[in-house]
Amino acid sequence: MHDIRWFAPNRYCALPVQRLRDTGLDIATEGNAAARLTFLSDAELLREAFRFSRQHHAPMVANIWDVQPWQVIGGKPDYVIPAGGTLAVLPRLRQRYPGRPRYYSRVRFVVRNAHRVWAPSRFSQAEIGRWSGRRPEHMPYCYDSDRFSASSGWRRPAGPPVVLSISRLSPHKNHGALIRATALLPVRPRVRIIGSGSEGAALKALAAECGVNLQLDERWLTDDEIVSAYLGASVVVCPSRFEGIGVTPLEGTAMGIPVVASDIPPHREFAAELATLVPLDDDTAMADAISAALGRPESLPAPRLLHEMTIESCAARMARAFEDLLRQGSRSGRPA
Repeated sequence: MHDIRWFAPNRYCALPVQRLRDTGLDIATEGNAAARLTFLSDAELLREAFRFSRQHHAPMVANIWDVQPWQVIGGKPDYVIPAGGTLAVLPRLRQRYPGRPRYYSRVRFVVRNAHRVWAPSRFSQAEIGRWSGRRPEHMPYCYDSDRFSASSGWRRPAGPPVVLSISRLSPHKNHGALIRATALLPVRPRVRIIGSGSEGAALKALAAECGVNLQLDERWLTDDEIVSAYLGASVVVCPSRFEGIGVTPLEGTAMGIPVVASDIPPHREFAAELATLVPLDDDTAMADAISAALGRPESLPAPRLLHEMTIESCAARMARAFEDLLRQGSRSGRPA
């Protein structure tokens, strides 16, 4: 029997697994062999994790990144009925959540019923608690410290400066603020945005209207291509209105690149020592911050806070929590 069956939809959500294995924990990331604990690393795999948890009587620890308020405010959850290994949803006739009602109804059910619930930021912890009625434990996650570090060799690129932003092309990512701010600079850098989503056409139109040279990569690049994009950037900008944790400022700063970010709670929690924070909807302040960042030294030293956000530090936090849960299960004579 494994100690933990880890459910992750992508490599990022499984970053701590190998370090946790190095501590002696037996973690499976695939298959249906029994385990003592179920760990849900991202709610997109909620149904699969719930099914495994019920089938093997393996209590679930659920890591919930965030709840997007515009998806749930003004509505109520559908009725969720655990039936065997599934979470059946009986839709409300009226007043459903305005966005993804089945998904968020299932997430709320799991938050209220999982053995433990973790949130990666104080902001997510508070927001999920208000929404669900159950306040998660604060368990900061990590950035990919194996890929993003000063050893990557970033140096300010020669030639015209490049301002880089990496995130989904969604309204709450607020890429338009970056384009508008760049248009205010006397010498306009090239703006490169990497991501996928519904906002691509609108961003292209805004850039054309503002006279901004925009390179829009409307797909998720490979790991090597992402590192190459950072190495080609003069400054990294994260203008988002909403984040659960906000990883891009950590990645950019770890490589020594100047970072400008929106002044929102997760950026204040994790990036206040790392980036220049600017108020939302203040294009002039963002333009000034970008201009100042373009004039900084060749490479910036990594602040001490980054050490707490490495894969090793995250794994150490998780290992202590998992070991306590597994010991509790051993003492009770049943799975944790």
